Amino acid sequence: MSSPPSYSPHHQARYLELVSQYVDSFPEKLAVLERAMAAGREGNVAALGEAREVAHRMHGTAGCYGLRELSNAAAVLDDVLTQMKRGIGGTWTEADAAASLVRAMAEAAFRSRT
Repeated sequence: MSSPPSYSPHHQARYLELVSQYVDSFPEKLAVLERAMAAGREGNVAALGEAREVAHRMHGTAGCYGLRELSNAAAVLDDVLTQMKRGIGGTWTEADAAASLVRAMAEAAFRSRT
């Protein structure tokens, strides 16, 4: 995790609290992502969209909180799922590989939280 921006002690504490809450939500987010990807693999287009949305939100939020590796991994997954949803490319093999990296980065952040 990155250091909080240079703000007052109160704002730094609040920032760290928000990052901690976000990281604590990873097990639930990963479970939603896995369920949506499994349903998407079975042909559920709405679930594929849900998986893409989870990846998209993780990309943005993780980036805002300084979790660059997770943000980058989620961006790749978002791109692959977007291509698949639009029917312009992407494969489940690529999606699974990207999701594995997202999981690894999220689990590492979860384990290292203070």
